[in-house]
Amino acid sequence: MGRLSHPLHRPGVLAQWVRSVVTLLVIGVILNSAVGSLVSLLLTWTAPQRAIQNWMWSLGSFAGTSNGHLALFAPVVGAGLLVALLTVKPLNALLLGENYAHTLGVRLRRVRAATLLGSSLLAGAVTAFCGPVAFLGIAVPHIARRALGSADHRILVPATMLTGAALALACSIGSQLPGTDMVLPINVITSLVGAPIVIAVLLRARAAVAGVA
Repeated sequence: MGRLSHPLHRPGVLAQWVRSVVTLLVIGVILNSAVGSLVSLLLTWTAPQRAIQNWMWSLGSFAGTSNGHLALFAPVVGAGLLVALLTVKPLNALLLGENYAHTLGVRLRRVRAATLLGSSLLAGAVTAFCGPVAFLGIAVPHIARRALGSADHRILVPATMLTGAALALACSIGSQLPGTDMVLPINVITSLVGAPIVIAVLLRARAAVAGVA
């Protein structure tokens, strides 16, 4: 059986078109801008009160989640975290490449589906209840990896969970200006923390590619 004839080795649609992580990031930014424009168009036709609610939600806030919301929020987040923990071993096998993981019996399609499912549950639940909190999801794994000096997902996944929770709490505390009743949008703080880290990661990736070339 040829290498490309096996269904596990058939590249996805995006993989055939895009080979660069930076290009994927740019495509994501463009799609985000397009969707944002559509949302802005819809907001021009909605009631002013609903438009204000949407604007407040878009700034990001942990204060809007009440105890009543936890009945739905906690199980969904817990399910996402459980899926992340269950994919630790397959992700470790994938560190050495898909061919190596396949020889170990890793079912690549299942792992991809489980990873996307867990990520979607976590990102969707947090965004729905807390707003689109920027940069934490991108920056925290890199912070945990640099702090631990390890790519072992048995350590990295739990460490990422704890680091993300601690950093989110720190940003929430930092958004409350001392001596005043003013509270900054959480996205202001997370962007200040996360943007430099993302830029540094992109520069390191570009330098690594240039070094290989």
